Amino acid sequence: MEKLDQEIDTMRQEFESQGQKQAHDKWQARVDELQRERSDAPQPEAAEH
Repeated sequence: MEKLDQEIDTMRQEFESQGQKQAHDKWQARVDELQRERSDAPQPEAAEH
């Protein structure tokens, strides 16, 4: 029975980390999109950095 619990635990952890990766990929895609928009639009404060 303990082995089954371990397997369930492992599966749950893998599932959670997969969900986190998907969320991170979505977030990263959004960041990339915003950075592209920012580089397309000329902004005076960009020259200071």
